[in-house]
Amino acid sequence: MMADYKLFGDVVAFDATYRSNKYKKPLVVFSGSNHNKQTAIFGFALLEDEEVRTYRWVLLNLVDIMDNKKPSVVVTDGDKAMRAAIDDVLPSARHRLCGWHLEKNCVMQVKEPDFRKVFKKEMYANLDVLVFEDHWTTTVQSLGLMNNSWVKSTYELRHSWATTYLQGTFCTGYRTTSRCEGINAFVKGFLKSTNSLLELVHSLDRVVKVIIYTGSVFKEVRKQIKAVGGLLFLGKDTISTTSVYKFSSTANRRSVRRVLYDPTEPKIECDCHMWNSEGIPCTHIFSVMKYEGLEEISPSLILRRWCKDAKEWTPKETEREETHGS
Repeated sequence: MMADYKLFGDVVAFDATYRSNKYKKPLVVFSGSNHNKQTAIFGFALLEDEEVRTYRWVLLNLVDIMDNKKPSVVVTDGDKAMRAAIDDVLPSARHRLCGWHLEKNCVMQVKEPDFRKVFKKEMYANLDVLVFEDHWTTTVQSLGLMNNSWVKSTYELRHSWATTYLQGTFCTGYRTTSRCEGINAFVKGFLKSTNSLLELVHSLDRVVKVIIYTGSVFKEVRKQIKAVGGLLFLGKDTISTTSVYKFSSTANRRSVRRVLYDPTEPKIECDCHMWNSEGIPCTHIFSVMKYEGLEEISPSLILRRWCKDAKEWTPKETEREETHGS
């Protein structure tokens, strides 16, 4: 994580929306984008509270751990305490509000669907300043939103979210909503509300270790992890050193899948055969990993052709890969 930050920590996103631990404490995720526009996790921080002093302490420690390297752009969900801490610790950094969080808040705070469409356009379109201002004023007045507190406060922060005012600011893809949304969903796929502090650390370690895939494959892996929440655990049998897990889904309870897990080899096999056909661990396998407390994907389940370092493999390793599924 430190190596990634050293290279790509000029733009850092802070997200403190996670509370998936039994202490109900906010978890901050520091992330960015690498040279392949893939997600890079820089670090995590479990906070006591969401006060300015706490965020300030976190930022000071982040900078200290990372050899005093400070980001030039920070992306947040707009939390006031976090913003105040950033202004104090990183006064020269450009603060940008995350589009994904803004869109979510807009849906909750403004009931007019027409405004949501206009707001999205105002956020991402590269408009002239006069055009932006005129368009905003006309829309707000025509929809009777002059007294909407969220609309007013968001407009006051327009220099932190409107492309019109952010032209020339390098944000490595955080202008759009997909990256923050993807990180949010991906991390939550590993966390449970019952996680103890130790379990939380192990879960976060798995988050970092699983980000070994290329972008497109990463999306499919994330999809399988998210689907774990839709599985029903039907029981576990033990035969010698092998555990047999049984699952069904909430959508189709009649369809039962069995996963064999032998820690002595180690081996994890599912009778849905997704690994054999696509080279990606299925949601049933990820579910067994959670039950068994496995901290990383077994090397036997990592198809190197889908990994970021695929081109670094030797001919012999590539030859072994080609026997997959045969």
